[in-house]
Amino acid sequence: MQIKYFKPIVLFFTLIVSVTIYGNLLNPLKNFKIVLSWSSFGAELEAVLIIPDPESGVGYPLRGSLPAESPNGYVIASGDLNDNPEITKEIFTIRKFSPGIYQIWVKNKFIEEGYGNDDLFSDESDVFSDSKARVDFYSNDELIKTISLPSKTDGKVWLPAEIEGSTKNIIEVNECYPHLRAIYGKIIDAVSGDPLESALVIIKNRDTKETVERAVSDKSGQFIIPVDPGRYIIYIGKKTYIPDKFNVDILHDFPRSVHAVLTQIIPSQNYRIILTWDRFPVDVDAHLRGPYPGYKDFHIYWNRKTLIKGKNFLDRDDTQSYGPETITIHGLDPGTYKYTVHNYSGRTETAGDALSRGNIQVRIYNGDQMLKTYRLPPGTAGNYWRVFEIDGNTGLIRDINQTGFESDPEKL
Repeated sequence: MQIKYFKPIVLFFTLIVSVTIYGNLLNPLKNFKIVLSWSSFGAELEAVLIIPDPESGVGYPLRGSLPAESPNGYVIASGDLNDNPEITKEIFTIRKFSPGIYQIWVKNKFIEEGYGNDDLFSDESDVFSDSKARVDFYSNDELIKTISLPSKTDGKVWLPAEIEGSTKNIIEVNECYPHLRAIYGKIIDAVSGDPLESALVIIKNRDTKETVERAVSDKSGQFIIPVDPGRYIIYIGKKTYIPDKFNVDILHDFPRSVHAVLTQIIPSQNYRIILTWDRFPVDVDAHLRGPYPGYKDFHIYWNRKTLIKGKNFLDRDDTQSYGPETITIHGLDPGTYKYTVHNYSGRTETAGDALSRGNIQVRIYNGDQMLKTYRLPPGTAGNYWRVFEIDGNTGLIRDINQTGFESDPEKL
């Protein structure tokens, strides 16, 4: 019997090996592609794809100008392609997506040589002048999205888009930045969403504890602080507001955008809950259930803005990334308050960890202090997160930290 089945086994084994070896050459023709193209006479550009590492959380930069592949072999870079003397291209082929956020950056190839040299690349220089740069996205060789560099764009580095690895959703960013290594921040009010001017920003190195830089937000609530690659902690404060701090890592030569949310000091009997996240998921919702004296317990979220004791507990609903979603409890009543986060844009999901990849953070404030901060760990499956409960009799906060999947917001 062994002799009888020897040849089929060898043939089957040979077929498996052949598919494994030659599949790597054939599969890229039917996979996800990112194509940067520009005028060969306008500029010398280079694309860099930041590939997420779900375990370490540190992205891997793959340069498009050199033929190469990522360490796990999931992504291939073509190197410069000059089939057309007037157009240069660089192509990334993604054979398999990993959970996390992919970033596609475009810069001048020689920009590092002039970094910090205003004579070569000043902050106002347009290194993309006449480049006619654009990025095309293909799925199974079908063009699904094109992002073109805006005309007359000033800046040193361009971020056309980000891609969420779990869902393959492409979000157009299309922003240019005047510095490569820098922290770009915006500070807003938690209730109104208005920009906060004259907020003090202090950046310290988390390893050395040294103060790196200080800045003050402008009229648009923004600040820019050039930094070297490293691990930093940012302190932000403003008069009549509760100060905040958070960590920022600059692990590559590209800018990092941060969105800070401050809340004003509130009455001592009130509790304010602020939900923030990153560009993905796009629409995240806050849900609060609690006692309503004389009535049935309430459930407040974007579609149920019931007035409790004549007040709207839902201060702010955000549907376009980052947040904040802000809820204020105007005095506790006997009973239990339950707070849940829901990935509304991913409400139909029945598997995956897209919500947890969004840097989901929840902060609880009371009076003039922040009581607790929660962060959903990356890699946690679920499209909703039951975060905590508050005992209306004692004010005691109890952690829940349960996740799962639910498509109907009414059931949360």
